[in-house]
Amino acid sequence: MSKFAAYAAGFEFCPHGGEAYQHLAPLFARIEPIDFQFHVADPLVNQGQMTADFDDRLESGLHAAGAERFHLKLLRDIPQELDFAFFYQGKTVAVEIEKANREKILRDLLKSHMYLHSGADYALIVLPRNYPHTHGIWDLFDFGVKRYMECLKYGMGTPESLGRVLLVGYTQYDAVTGEKLSAVTRQRMRKLAEEARKR
Repeated sequence: MSKFAAYAAGFEFCPHGGEAYQHLAPLFARIEPIDFQFHVADPLVNQGQMTADFDDRLESGLHAAGAERFHLKLLRDIPQELDFAFFYQGKTVAVEIEKANREKILRDLLKSHMYLHSGADYALIVLPRNYPHTHGIWDLFDFGVKRYMECLKYGMGTPESLGRVLLVGYTQYDAVTGEKLSAVTRQRMRKLAEEARKR
């Protein structure tokens, strides 16, 4: 397995001014950048799909900034497991991280409501602005904002409940070059993984 150093920075939020934003934006301001690693298990399998340990690194960064580990017990009829939860300044927060699949974002919005019903004060959906997919660079944060606004517009959730859901966007950078992750950096990572595989 090949590993590539990266970091996340430039956190942004949707919606601005809501209850979740007011409580959590200052916390995120204290944790960037987040260093993490991409992994390519096999460049010849699944078009060299990349995975990352961003989830663990983000959770560690939040803890270092003052959040505390928290176990959110979900209601019995909710089969999904959240990525992690934390406790910060009297509020519990459930976290969903969607690193690559934009089609799951609408489901993440539904899961966020499940977490709120299970007792979380807020729910976060964390999304990259530049996921280097095989078919180009995907802005999952922008995609999520559009789905969020559609939920508000067409009544899939109330303004009060959606105000307790916060979308968090971030930009991914190559830690070696400092460049934003792009089709070029993805190609370079795959090439290095192919070379490592031949050794």
